[in-house]
Amino acid sequence: MKMKKLLISGVFLLFIAGFTACSKSNDPTPEPEPEIPETMFNKLIQVRNFGEDLPEGTAPDSDQTPIFFSLEENKATNQAYRRTNRWDISFAGIYRSYLGGNNGTNGGISPSYGGNGPGVGGIMIVEKSFDEVVDIPADNQFKIGRNVIGTDDNGDMGDGVGWYLYDFGGTLVRDGAYDNAHVAYALDEPLEITLPNGEKKTVQPRTVIIRTARGNYAKIRMRSIYKNKLDRDSWKRNEPKPYFSFDYVLAKKGSTKFEID
Repeated sequence: MKMKKLLISGVFLLFIAGFTACSKSNDPTPEPEPEIPETMFNKLIQVRNFGEDLPEGTAPDSDQTPIFFSLEENKATNQAYRRTNRWDISFAGIYRSYLGGNNGTNGGISPSYGGNGPGVGGIMIVEKSFDEVVDIPADNQFKIGRNVIGTDDNGDMGDGVGWYLYDFGGTLVRDGAYDNAHVAYALDEPLEITLPNGEKKTVQPRTVIIRTARGNYAKIRMRSIYKNKLDRDSWKRNEPKPYFSFDYVLAKKGSTKFEID
């Protein structure tokens, strides 16, 4: 009986050892954190048509699975890295049009995507054109959280100072025709709108400012939500979206100015 117990225990230990070795061999090897090339800083970088199709039958006002972009690597970041500092800006919410930064502290955005992470980022927006934004704001001006910046209060469904204006009926910017309704206008340049009382108003341009996940800085000019369309006159309600086009400049941690060499 004692010998039988010893045999069973031995087989069990061999099974555990084999299972552990197999599990370890199947674990993905962590990729080393990439260094940021010096050529990424103080340079105007253009991104065109970042995004992917929404699931078929998506309701217009539904909260979408976020997608992530690394400003420091100038490329999309895989969902598997959502709890790392391998991304700097997220696109989520309605039509993925709400922006957030990467901050792993409690109340930051990383916990929203599965738990705390090492990101120290933040996000903010100013009512200035891209070229006018020269000074880097103090760190206490950046916000953390998910879906921080989206629709502008001057349009429909406004949610504070936003990077785009949503024209539900098509009458704020155009003539109310079918194709001109439900258009999202990126505010990279001044935009003249007509208020319900007939009064004209010029909405000033906006610039998004990011503190990256590693503590560097970027200013961003959001250009369009429509695929292959940068010209406002070409934006129509049924154009493919959301595909984000934007320009940005990176500045190193500790910098006080945005500069382009």
